Amino acid sequence: MAYVDQSSCEPLSRRIARLFETPFARRQRALAARAAELRACSDAELARMGLRRDQILAHVFGAR
Repeated sequence: MAYVDQSSCEPLSRRIARLFETPFARRQRALAARAAELRACSDAELARMGLRRDQILAHVFGAR
């Protein structure tokens, strides 16, 4: 029998939930992931992107 590594697989319940996901929910999840990525950056990395920590959400959500 073949060994299948499922440690990196998404839980079945989450995969099923994504089948019924709306485009709005998909976009919200993508925006939240982008905000989390930027929050994980150092201040120097943010500065290279032309951002400050207090500007992250406005940048992600497109506020002017």
